[in-house]
Amino acid sequence: MAEGFADFPVGAPLGGYTSRCRCFGDAGRYDGRRSNYHTRFNPSIGVQTQPKIVALWLENGAQDLVVLKTDAIYTFEGMVNAVEKRLSAATGRNLAGRVTLAANHSHSAPANWDQGLTWYLGGDRFNREIFERAVESMTSVALEAWNTRQPAAIGLGQVKDWDPLDRVYSDRRGDNDGVQFFDDIPAGRYKDPYLSVLRVDTAAGAPIGMFFAFGMHGTVAGDDNQLWSVESSGHVEAAVEERFGERVVVGYLQHGGGDASPRGVDRLFSRMESLGEFAADAIHELWSNTQTSSNPIRLETVTRSIDTSRDAIKVEREHDVLVYATFDPSDEFMPDNIVYDEQGRLLTPIDEFNTDAGGAFCGSEVPLLAGANLGASVFPYDSCVEVRLISGLIGAFFSIPNVQIPLPESLRAKVSATRLGPIPILTHTGDVVTDDLLLAFFPGETTAVYTEQFRRRAATTLGMQYTLPVGYSQDHVGYLLTPEDWLLGGYEPNINIWGPLQGEHIMEGLLTAAAEVLTTNRLEEHDPTGAYADPVYPEEALPQLAPDLTPDAGTALSELPSYFLMPLEGLETAIMPPSEVRRVQDIAQFMWIGGDPGVDLPVVFLEIQATDGSWEEVRTAAGRPLASPGHDMILSTTPEPLAPAAALQTHYWWVAWQAVSHVHDRAGLPEGNYRLRVEGKKYVGGATTWPWPTESYTLASPSFAVVPAEISLSLAANVLTGSLDAHPAGFRLIDIAGDSHGANPVRNATIRVTYAEGPDMTIVPLAEAVVGGRTQWTLPEGALTGAVAITVEDPAGNAGMLTLE
Repeated sequence: MAEGFADFPVGAPLGGYTSRCRCFGDAGRYDGRRSNYHTRFNPSIGVQTQPKIVALWLENGAQDLVVLKTDAIYTFEGMVNAVEKRLSAATGRNLAGRVTLAANHSHSAPANWDQGLTWYLGGDRFNREIFERAVESMTSVALEAWNTRQPAAIGLGQVKDWDPLDRVYSDRRGDNDGVQFFDDIPAGRYKDPYLSVLRVDTAAGAPIGMFFAFGMHGTVAGDDNQLWSVESSGHVEAAVEERFGERVVVGYLQHGGGDASPRGVDRLFSRMESLGEFAADAIHELWSNTQTSSNPIRLETVTRSIDTSRDAIKVEREHDVLVYATFDPSDEFMPDNIVYDEQGRLLTPIDEFNTDAGGAFCGSEVPLLAGANLGASVFPYDSCVEVRLISGLIGAFFSIPNVQIPLPESLRAKVSATRLGPIPILTHTGDVVTDDLLLAFFPGETTAVYTEQFRRRAATTLGMQYTLPVGYSQDHVGYLLTPEDWLLGGYEPNINIWGPLQGEHIMEGLLTAAAEVLTTNRLEEHDPTGAYADPVYPEEALPQLAPDLTPDAGTALSELPSYFLMPLEGLETAIMPPSEVRRVQDIAQFMWIGGDPGVDLPVVFLEIQATDGSWEEVRTAAGRPLASPGHDMILSTTPEPLAPAAALQTHYWWVAWQAVSHVHDRAGLPEGNYRLRVEGKKYVGGATTWPWPTESYTLASPSFAVVPAEISLSLAANVLTGSLDAHPAGFRLIDIAGDSHGANPVRNATIRVTYAEGPDMTIVPLAEAVVGGRTQWTLPEGALTGAVAITVEDPAGNAGMLTLE
């Protein structure tokens, strides 16, 4: 296994919210800047967390499986194919159909690498350089996994209902609460209840890494956020990493997250961190309980591009095979507008979905475009808009002439399935069995009912009881729902093209492929007849928009620029840290002239001064450097002038670090002298397309002393209240019961009372409680008689004193 970061430029647009497009809301536009990397979406301005890539490479001699996870809104089949070809060339092994790519569904990660016109509304027009940089990053991490492979042991663990209080994730789809889809699951709120851990150890039992999986959207940050973020699941990853005392590779995969929202507490980035606090212990416990084995395994993967053209779509039901009625292009056509038979079953053929190009925005109570539906007058078909019409508008928005209809990306859907085993499996009932595991990779937003339907159909049609469904993988077709769920309307049916049957048709295609290939004793070639080829997209050239030459890159600023976009509300910009920085309560800033974002994504390391005067990198408990790709710092840039991008611009870079430990003992960062050290790159010229030749620069901020925080104290009768008050522009989680912008509890404090006469005394409170983010101690009666001061100090030395009259 291996991990790394995606190589994107700041200025690339973030995916997931169509409202970030200047054609649909213009959200996240704070100034008039332009970059080389966006078209109609607003450009990103900086980084809270850099998109991470995790790779698992399994090889049993005869077969390979490469599982890649990246932090992105969705995946693209063309990216999978490109990685396959590069890995095959680099290793000499035929990896066709053996590479899987899954996204964590972050709504705050660069996304304009998908060539499908449908998804231009999800992340801007396709940019070849962004695509190539993503592919190169994934290939590099996968090859590191290949080059470090060793004899290994593997196992699976699963639990159900592991988040009963919805502290981590919750069902967001209320439209289907009134329907009982399965005899043993009552109607009502329902989220995918499974947590899965795929554990990988050395043959001797030492941890190599793990993938964990559950379903959760990456939507803590809204459409106005323009800082990159690995979002909700990425912060759970970071928390799980730190449950180990060493560097262990950790990656997240989606189960049924299409209709699941993140929960947590606090706000924005601190809320993301709180999800890690709520989830990490359960995930690590499941990992601890999961057994692994190094016994030989069978390993085989089948990958197919499923035909999703209108007339190929069908879904099996006990009473019939559901299909669409033959398309009728005549103006006189009228559907019968009857959806269910007398027993409440779906009628077939379905004549309400009368379109040869597909329908979008189905399921809304109010149609997006009145009079542009498919001719049906029954819900939810009455709100569908012809894709033929929408695609023309998209083509106009993004200056794409001659849009092909039907859209090529809508005619195929890439799926993969892997049979792996026998391996030890900890079942959700607590039993341990040795059996095969079916990994299933679905090209869209798998929902809770959908994943449950898949688990049941895999058991009945394949005889495979143990599955790990992975959504947001291999490609993207929108939301994946069962027909019965799609027909209830709501938001999710808005975002797929081929109506109620599309989702389960894709599931059936995966199950058919698994039955034909994975249940035999033969090891078959990938698609030997070419029957399952992906759509062919036009070859687009790399942009010839060279970065700026920045000879002054690496120069610390001596005065503030005339304009800089501050990404933290309520924080005054500073060019360097103060001489003292209080834990929790202060934010150290540093500014410099850097390289063009086309080549420069500076890494900023936190360093501490050793007793001999040398500087050492601060590291987390798991051994990772505390640096700007992680959530400990905010990094951003502003060009001068803001526009046009073709102008010669000076690029001002800014970093902020709040004096909070990475995950453990957040308010107890060691005292000492610190500094911020920057490693960056600048363009040296000589190229017309990416990759751009560069040279490195480095610089460091002035040093500063980290000192204890001040505890705020107040007294009412015999109740003493104390808090660690965070910076009002704070972006770090301080305490799960506190506020990143306000009061936070004081934990395990010592209370000492100073008397006018007599010695100081340590007071043991009668009771202690956290109320409104503050700690309240009830002091014994008479404890304050004759007292002149109260001092409260926590184990880290953060302290406060209250003088009494």
